[in-house]
Amino acid sequence: MKTKVELTVPESLRAYAEGFIATTPEARMQAVIDWSRGNVERAEGPFAAGVFNLDNGSCIAAGVNRVISSGCSVAHGEMMALMLAQQTLEVVNLAEKGRFVLTTSAQPCSQCFGAIPWSGVEAMEFGATRDDVEAIGFDEGPCPENWRELLEGRNIRVTGPVMQKEAAAVLQEYARSGGNLY
Repeated sequence: MKTKVELTVPESLRAYAEGFIATTPEARMQAVIDWSRGNVERAEGPFAAGVFNLDNGSCIAAGVNRVISSGCSVAHGEMMALMLAQQTLEVVNLAEKGRFVLTTSAQPCSQCFGAIPWSGVEAMEFGATRDDVEAIGFDEGPCPENWRELLEGRNIRVTGPVMQKEAAAVLQEYARSGGNLY
């Protein structure tokens, strides 16, 4: 029986994100789309996310799906970004260290939706929609129809879709490449 779980993002992603500043939803989304496209090129999956400081635009953490390489179904881009941000800032609740936004290449699946309220982010931005993701064959799981209102009811502002066409294009690239639908 294993007693350790180790999840990592590619070193090239860390290098891209370190020192990166994006002060608008579009600038943050463009970065996340670039990260997701790079993940498709690595045959890993078409999703990425980042945690950004809302006061100065600095990228705290960048995540991409690592489900395939890690053999771990929870290693989604949003989960990776949130976990890395929490480790970087050494807190479980990010709100203890400032004001943060989770920017994600696609509307969160049911797993990632469930993690957002406890992360401490005050905002969430998404690119592609659930329909875009499911159109290429991914199962996004059960998510309430009023998911936006539920997050906003917990004081988490939701913006999106942001750059939906560009984010959905990465999903289509992944589908054309014959990528694994996990």
